[in-house]
Amino acid sequence: MNTQMGSALPMEKLDRTNFASWEYKMHQYLVGQGYWSYIEGAHETQPNPTHADYPTWEQASSRVLYCLASCVHDHMLGYIREAKMPKEAWGNLKRIFAANMVARRLQLRHELNNMQQRDMSITNYTLKIKELCDALGLINVIINDDEMVQICLNGLAS
Repeated sequence: MNTQMGSALPMEKLDRTNFASWEYKMHQYLVGQGYWSYIEGAHETQPNPTHADYPTWEQASSRVLYCLASCVHDHMLGYIREAKMPKEAWGNLKRIFAANMVARRLQLRHELNNMQQRDMSITNYTLKIKELCDALGLINVIINDDEMVQICLNGLAS
């Protein structure tokens, strides 16, 4: 396992709006470092402290917990602070942010469907629509080109 794990942590810290992209990056990072099995629960059972494997298990488990704690904003540490195992910390984050992702999807969808050009230039208007579609894409909601064109046309000023 990589002993330099902290040297290349994903830069984006988890906040209330970026769970989907953060989760993807963190998953890839932990897989790449050889630690994803700690999230899946393969090392969920702590060896006896007198067992020869205990120091290795404790060190790896602590690395994963440190990685998670380092990649969330400080005001969010309470969600994982009490977790004893990486799987528990990951599960806490997923449970909390799954509901937030539904709310975020609904909010972005509403904003997109009600988008109006008003006094924006056509360039700024289409960029705003693209930004909303991209934000939805980050949470696995794909807006196809036909729908994007329809939304754009519906909100154009006369």
